[in-house]
Amino acid sequence: MKAIILAAGKSSRLYPLTKENPKCLLEISKGLSIIEFQISILNELGINDIHVVTGFKSNKIKERLKDTVEYHYYDNYMNTNNLHTLNFISDELDDDVLILFSDVIISKKLLSICKQSKDDFNLLIDKNNVTDKTMRVLIKNKLIVDLGAHISVIDGDANFIGIAKYSKNGALRLKKMINKICDDKKYINDYYTIALTEIAKTGKEINYTLNDDNYYWNEIDYYEDYLNVKKTFKNIKFI
Repeated sequence: MKAIILAAGKSSRLYPLTKENPKCLLEISKGLSIIEFQISILNELGINDIHVVTGFKSNKIKERLKDTVEYHYYDNYMNTNNLHTLNFISDELDDDVLILFSDVIISKKLLSICKQSKDDFNLLIDKNNVTDKTMRVLIKNKLIVDLGAHISVIDGDANFIGIAKYSKNGALRLKKMINKICDDKKYINDYYTIALTEIAKTGKEINYTLNDDNYYWNEIDYYEDYLNVKKTFKNIKFI
């Protein structure tokens, strides 16, 4: 199994913190950045084949992580969203894989449950508090049928945590759909999850891991998210 961390974006919503630094390098504890925390729990779960897709200030990510991961520099990060970032590295969608947004702090236990899934498509979701801070999902007959920011908080059944596990078969299907969508130039600012919605429309089952036990997670999009993570991080047991 491998992991792909999408870390190419500029993250302007966190200016001035991210004006000269990638968001994934924000420190959540002294000497520990967001992406280093992600890599540490991936390693603890036995995943050492880690691919980081860089873009904005990629040299700073390399300086920080050194040779602990493989790097893929996506030079069009300023003009596209992570649909095209993942399309750039789609040849790596050839085996069981975890795909992570690079701004998510998550309990190792929750990630482990998702990792163990045998489904072709398995997304981490949380029904406890549907908010406007992450993508919402729609669920029908215990399957995800749609996801994205276009789903309102009122209509959403859960939030997508920003991490998903795909079997080899699922990864290959995801690659095929992403390649197809990216051929259509109108999908410039979309997240790669649009491909999952299209796959669901074909009748393929999009399953999920539900955070039933309320394990900790947080996606850092805004300054208040970052402050909250820094404030609570030392008191959280990331089992």
